[in-house]
Parts: sequence; C-alpha cells; structure tokens
Amino acid sequence: MGKNKIIVSIAGSELVVMTEETREYTTMLAGIIDTKVRALLASSSKVTTPMACILACLDLCDENEKNKAAASRMRDEIRSYFERNAELEAKVSQLENELSAAKKKLELFEGRGV
Repeated sequence: MGKNKIIVSIAGSELVVMTEETREYTTMLAGIIDTKVRALLASSSKVTTPMACILACLDLCDENEKNKAAASRMRDEIRSYFERNAELEAKVSQLENELSAAKKKLELFEGRGV
C-alpha cells in the first residue's frame, strides 16, 4: 500500500500527514487528538497549545500503555485457559479409556454367567 498524503486539523493548525493508513482512520485519530487538545485548552487560560498537545500525548500514551498491559494480561489468561483445557481433554480421554476397559471387563464378567 502506498503512502497517503492527508491534511488534518488539530487545535486550528493544519498538518500534512504521510501515512499508509486510510484518510478516514487518520482523520479519526486527528479528531481524537483535536478533542483532547481543545478540552485541555478550555480547562485553563494558562494552558498553551504546545502544553495542551504534550498533555494530550501523555494522556494518550498512558491509555495506550494501560491497554497494552491489559491485552497482555488477557493473552496470559487465555493461554492459561487453553492449557487447562488441554489438561481436561487429556483427563477426559484417560477416563474414556478407563470406562472402555471397565465395560470390557463387565462384558467378560457377564459372559461367564457369574
């Protein structure tokens, strides 16, 4: 996929972004950043645009790191479920074999007329 040249607007500043992502996806990301930056600018008259951009970046990085940690925990939990499932499948197989052997013994026992 080729590079797309996309113009986005964040806090009133237009930026040209070169990306392999779609226009829709890129403008959606810019919209999230724009909303965060504008909210920070509106929260205090002492917050400058560069400060708001840095704070928005910190907030988004924090969210990203927490999401990565949560995803890692979920992967570990899923891996644990798969391992437990494999253990249970092995146990079921063992019990099926034992049941089959017990049925054969019962058939032999019943066949003797005892």
